[in-house]
Amino acid sequence: MIHVICPNPALDRTLFLSDFKPNIVNRPTFTKDLLGGKGFNVIRPFIHSQFNDYIIHTLLGGFIGFSLEKIVSDNNINCQITNIRNNNRVCTITVDELTHDTYQIYERGPDIQKDEINKFIKNIKQTVKSDDYIIFSGSLPSGMNPDFYKDAISLLKNKKAKCVLDTSGEYLKKGIEGYPWLVKINDEEFLELVGKQNTDSLEDIINYVKSFNKVENIIVTLGKNGMIAKFGQQLFKVNQPSINVVNPIASGDIFLGSLIQCISQNSSFIESLKYACSCALTNCLYWYPNLNEEAINKFINEVTVEKI
Repeated sequence: MIHVICPNPALDRTLFLSDFKPNIVNRPTFTKDLLGGKGFNVIRPFIHSQFNDYIIHTLLGGFIGFSLEKIVSDNNINCQITNIRNNNRVCTITVDELTHDTYQIYERGPDIQKDEINKFIKNIKQTVKSDDYIIFSGSLPSGMNPDFYKDAISLLKNKKAKCVLDTSGEYLKKGIEGYPWLVKINDEEFLELVGKQNTDSLEDIINYVKSFNKVENIIVTLGKNGMIAKFGQQLFKVNQPSINVVNPIASGDIFLGSLIQCISQNSSFIESLKYACSCALTNCLYWYPNLNEEAINKFINEVTVEKI
């Protein structure tokens, strides 16, 4: 079973405008509402492949929370909801179809009360079993202590669960102290974490990853240059084809969901990396999060993974 922890969900609203201008009424040519927040993006590969051995844990409240709950129900998503008093957030992405510029407006999350946090943790703990995978994804809303991920990882590791962390900033620094089973991180965050200056040297990053011992497994993404992955005692370099990126939003989350899905189904780490990278590349071809089987199969033949 894969558990996805999504503490700061959102209604993601994408607006398409043929010519976005200031100081006048702009009418969208098309709008798209989706479940948002990194955790809901993580489960997109599950929905695409009709993989059902998962549950996403989240906090929903207010009229936006009601809307999110309806989308969850309408799409038969395996979701454990902890109800909260305050309203969830809306993240608005405006796309200018003429210039292809995007404008991203992300609201802050709701204030979560202490009793709601305690119930959220209790609900998660009751459903997690030994050898389950737990993906902690995204930012934390107001009211949640920055130690939330660290404490939750420590708690669930006692149940012999494999904890995966994908966050940034203070949440990452704190969360990694819980010693998760795997961390996914971009190169800038990784260099900051190890106290190094920015570097364009792939060799430097490889050496830093080799010597990094705060977690058992780590994946450092390098944007268009692929990624470096350490799994157990082995080190890998993932190379990907060059593509015309339309919108990379959610690609990192889709990569992580695909990766853990494959690993949970006993695929090799190399096969899992190739499939996950192919899903992430496919998502980049669309204005909003989306997967396409034909494109995934094409990229699988173009992504390479080498031991280093």
